[in-house]
Amino acid sequence: MGSYFKAIILILVLLFLVTFGVKNSQTVLLRYYFGVVDIGIPLYALVYLSVVIGILVGMIVGLQTRLTLRRRVKILERENIDLKEKVRVEEVKELSNSMQEEQNQLLHKQNE
Repeated sequence: MGSYFKAIILILVLLFLVTFGVKNSQTVLLRYYFGVVDIGIPLYALVYLSVVIGILVGMIVGLQTRLTLRRRVKILERENIDLKEKVRVEEVKELSNSMQEEQNQLLHKQNE
């Protein structure tokens, strides 16, 4: 069911992009700074290019945050493992102390 929904959404987006391109096919003159480069480009191509560049910039900016978070997760996982080991050691100590107390109580009862 989910794959049909995704396919329908994809078809609708592609249909929108194609119709947008057909309706906005007039050429615009793209002038770069100081008149060094003048390019005639269809309006839809300029819009698509702007969207793609925006997505790429967003991905690059988000990449640094993702890397920082991934590093933080590794540090916290190591800390979690260390804390679990400490808890396990403490439980063993408590169990050992409890068993020692029981043995002492049994010995004390036998001596009475």
